[in-house]
Amino acid sequence: MADRTAPSCQLRLEWVYGYRGHQCRNNLYYTAGKEVVYFVAGVGVVYNTREHSQKFFLGHNDDIISDSKPSSQLND
Repeated sequence: MADRTAPSCQLRLEWVYGYRGHQCRNNLYYTAGKEVVYFVAGVGVVYNTREHSQKFFLGHNDDIISDSKPSSQLND
């Protein structure tokens, strides 16, 4: 009989491809350090253009459809 226990491995996000432009606007920002901040599905992404690396924010359980910048940066 086959073993029905769950495997003891975990998935790890390595890279996010794509961009959510449908039904969203003004949702991509550059930081002072020239990083690009955007979201795809339920993942917030900060892309470092110099190092070609990404940081992920995975705290959402549904698609992200909006974000905001701190009020101190609204006129930048």
